[in-house]
Amino acid sequence: MLCIISPFGLQFNNKTKHQIIMKILDKLKQLLQKPDTPTKPEPSEDAHRHAVSMRIMAWLDKQGWKYEHRTPEEDAEMRTHHMILSFTDNQSDWTCVFRVNENNQLVAIFGVLTETVPPSHYASILMKIARANLNIAFGSIELDPFDGEVRVKMSIDAEFSTLSDKALGCYLQGVAGLTEIAQRLFDEAMAESEPSPIIHDYLNDYNDLPQESDSGFFTPTHTAQ
Repeated sequence: MLCIISPFGLQFNNKTKHQIIMKILDKLKQLLQKPDTPTKPEPSEDAHRHAVSMRIMAWLDKQGWKYEHRTPEEDAEMRTHHMILSFTDNQSDWTCVFRVNENNQLVAIFGVLTETVPPSHYASILMKIARANLNIAFGSIELDPFDGEVRVKMSIDAEFSTLSDKALGCYLQGVAGLTEIAQRLFDEAMAESEPSPIIHDYLNDYNDLPQESDSGFFTPTHTAQ
């Protein structure tokens, strides 16, 4: 039988040498698999797929508000969440809706009036909304022509915008302010006992208003100014 003599004068046959090598390899394998520092658990898949929705819901929970969370269908291509809650102020009630598209991280905050506009008053409310939107810097007021719903809308790109507690509070205050304007426009339109179905009639009314001239802008001409 072939024997191997170690530098220390010990003799090993091939079988014994093989056993020693295997033990050394097993020991090295255990050392390599053992992490030097404890690793943090990886975030769940839901945390990645619904990060924006979870952030908004965490903020709503912190305020102590009750809301309804409508999740997307499991096989839906667009992962759209809706958080719905109701608000009451001194004059009227309104519904706030957070619509979150997790695919593109776009967030829309709606303020929806409880009452709807009948078709007979569409021309009146449309002109009031159009004129109001000219002076709104951020957000807009909308009329749904299919059901007469009046709502305000403010959009946020969560990928490039900060969704901090302060930012979410400011966004919601902005929606609440626009909702008050929308409610006032609704009340003015509904106060008309004989509204006209022709938008042009209301356009003439607005043309009678005094026009303000802004001297801060140049009038285009062929000569230098």
